[in-house]
Amino acid sequence: MADQTAPHETLPPLDKTQRFPLSRWLHRRGIDLERQLFLVQWGLPLVLSAIVFIDEFREHILIKREPLTTGPFMAETLFFGVVGPFAVWLVLMWIRGEWRQRERDQEQLRRTYEELARAQERLNALHQQRGELLNRILSVQEEERRRVSREIHDELGQLLTGLSLNLRHCREVVPQDLPEVHEQLARISDLVQRTMEQAHEIIVDLRPTALDDYGLEPAVREELHKRLDSLGIDVTLQVEGDLETLSADSAVAAFRIIQEAITNIIRHAHARHVAVQMKLAGDRFSVLIEDDGVGVNWARNGAVHQGVGILGMKERAAALGGEVTVEARQPRGTRVRLWVPHHPVSETPASGPVRANEPNLAVEGEPLA
Repeated sequence: MADQTAPHETLPPLDKTQRFPLSRWLHRRGIDLERQLFLVQWGLPLVLSAIVFIDEFREHILIKREPLTTGPFMAETLFFGVVGPFAVWLVLMWIRGEWRQRERDQEQLRRTYEELARAQERLNALHQQRGELLNRILSVQEEERRRVSREIHDELGQLLTGLSLNLRHCREVVPQDLPEVHEQLARISDLVQRTMEQAHEIIVDLRPTALDDYGLEPAVREELHKRLDSLGIDVTLQVEGDLETLSADSAVAAFRIIQEAITNIIRHAHARHVAVQMKLAGDRFSVLIEDDGVGVNWARNGAVHQGVGILGMKERAAALGGEVTVEARQPRGTRVRLWVPHHPVSETPASGPVRANEPNLAVEGEPLA
């Protein structure tokens, strides 16, 4: 299904070596940051206590010659050498606890991210499998339509043709003095003729013969004429590029999407003009369908209301790695855009050239302004 999401990158590992020189030196010797914080938490207060005790001992005992039990020595030693380092120890314990929590949160985030990345990879694989399956289903569907249309043409068509010939023979051999019999035979012949016409329409709906015999452009022209001319809708068709190199899958998808867009125009648009443009340039094949009808129906969220027909068009395009968009056209009407990637084929595709004896179904003109 077209449209593949880019692979996700995993979170970069936390580089614990980008620290102060002393931290890097300890890290190289197997002392990680957690152990460093532990050493700082216990070592720094002890160093501070030792510094305070040495300084107070030098000031009060060595210089002032005071006894160890004097009030100033005991008070300053207790406050600066015990209470102060203990407060530092508490702060460092809090910092260490916050660091541990941060490490746990980061590890949890990393695991969550990796799980999401794995889930995204699985989703991408399922999305790709779904696209391949959808493409296969559409191919099988078109192949089955082709087979059924051929069966109807070869079997039912021959039977109806034989029945029509037998009825004609019966009308010729039945005496003229039996008008009621001739009248019944005429009604039966008319019914057989209408059945043959209906069978032909079913065959064309299942698999347009022009698409197989002459290619995409003649098939689209015939479809536009057959369905819109009788309704008094003006049609313009413009083709750019060599559609002979278009792959069979792209040609069938484009024809079906144009066919569905025409159906929507007939059912809902009440349009007077329809413009269709097919363009093949480089590695991109695009189709533009515009009408001047009443416009699209909008959903409550401001997006185009997507019925089964629009969803079917989107699925067909997505199966080939393309996209269909439906939008409002100014000042009125609807615009349908299709694009699919183009991969030139060496053999004669479904959009091959028109035969020499093909009737001229071209519709000259330009797209709607």
